Amino acid sequence: MVFSYYIYKYPYKIAWHLAQLFRSKSVIFYCSDPLDYEMFLPIKKYLSDVTIVAKNKKTKNYLSEKGIAFKSMPAFPNAVIMARHEPYKFPVKKIIKIGFDHGLYQFKRWTSPKNYNGFNVYFVSSKRQVETAKSMGINSTFAIGYPKLDNAFNGFYNEKYLSDLKKKINIDPNKKTIIFTSTWNVEGLSALPRWIDEVHKLTNQYNILFTVHTWTEQKYIDKLRSIKSAYFIEEYDATPYLLIADIFVGDYSSIIGEFCALNKPIITFKVLESSRTIKEITELIKSISIQINNFNELPSAIQVCLENPNEKSFERKAANELMYFSLDGKAGERAGNKIKELLQKNKLIFN
Repeated sequence: MVFSYYIYKYPYKIAWHLAQLFRSKSVIFYCSDPLDYEMFLPIKKYLSDVTIVAKNKKTKNYLSEKGIAFKSMPAFPNAVIMARHEPYKFPVKKIIKIGFDHGLYQFKRWTSPKNYNGFNVYFVSSKRQVETAKSMGINSTFAIGYPKLDNAFNGFYNEKYLSDLKKKINIDPNKKTIIFTSTWNVEGLSALPRWIDEVHKLTNQYNILFTVHTWTEQKYIDKLRSIKSAYFIEEYDATPYLLIADIFVGDYSSIIGEFCALNKPIITFKVLESSRTIKEITELIKSISIQINNFNELPSAIQVCLENPNEKSFERKAANELMYFSLDGKAGERAGNKIKELLQKNKLIFN
């Protein structure tokens, strides 16, 4: 627990109880980052009367640009939903707390059980995660799937939508499309430095797309944007771009699992074991992808994927059964129904 919590806790409790005397009951979504909002959208559409509360200037600017109404912290709700495991931000037991994973499956380690047991319910992507959580003493998890991918499976991203997207970003229909991704560059998990200076060599032969972790150093983002023969994805949710890609190139990011859901070829750069890696995940990535060490190995790996796109298809399907409760486009609906059930039980009625 952060030290500031102990300074913040008791004044917050007093303010919360005073607020209840003068304000009507409220449900908020605590939005810590622009990606949080994008991940909440598939759940939000099944709810009503949820107030967005922005944590910081970056998030406020993002919401303002999109014309989304929001309020600032501090907030004194009766229920809070968040895409973080930070229930301590709202240190009153009477506040209903609902959380969900910021990323897919178990690509990042669980933190302390108290960070999850502080929630009334914490949504995860699979039954396997629920079992793992219970073995660690975490009892709040509930498997729903992965709402961020709902539009990939419910028909929203239909043929016309994807065709229009291809035209918008000038996809050459005579070329295959490769999406390059990279996780946050901590403890050597990002392979970005291994390909960023070479990737332009592929743009004559393929449509090249880039998406990187939001905490990626600005110098790398600027360099990727400067490659005019490729396309840098500015959106926080890259799901439709995954759908138009034929091949995925990554490292240790959970977006690997998102592409796996589409059962298309994956290439990954090997990363060194560290305190951030999880053996189960490194083995899973190895099983579903062609692994390489450096950029020189990439062209031949791409060729293998193009010649035999079904290689490792069985492994990808097995991984999907592990990572997802279901890929039916209804994860957000399941979450919404569970939230409404919880709010109704606590007399915070949703229509």
